[in-house]
Amino acid sequence: MCRRATGSAFAVLAWVPSPDLTWIDATPSYRRSSPIAQRGFCPACGSPLSLAYDVSPGEIALHVGTFDDPARLEPRYNYGSGQRLGWVCCGVDLPHRETEERW
Repeated sequence: MCRRATGSAFAVLAWVPSPDLTWIDATPSYRRSSPIAQRGFCPACGSPLSLAYDVSPGEIALHVGTFDDPARLEPRYNYGSGQRLGWVCCGVDLPHRETEERW
């Protein structure tokens, strides 16, 4: 799901409580990316911004590359590791969390 939504080998996301999030310049546009989630994107350029699962309305994942200082947001785990491409080697030493999603 992340590969298709981002056009990349994987997505690096930072989970935050959604009530704590304030969009400053513009509110993202949203699209349903699967039966269980929707994704936010910049309405002006189309850059992916967020991921929100329907079952977790109190949190939202933000694409780390959109932060002013993404180096401060170091990954803590891998999600959906079973679908990792064989040549991806970054973060292989992090804890893994599997997913059943196949969208």
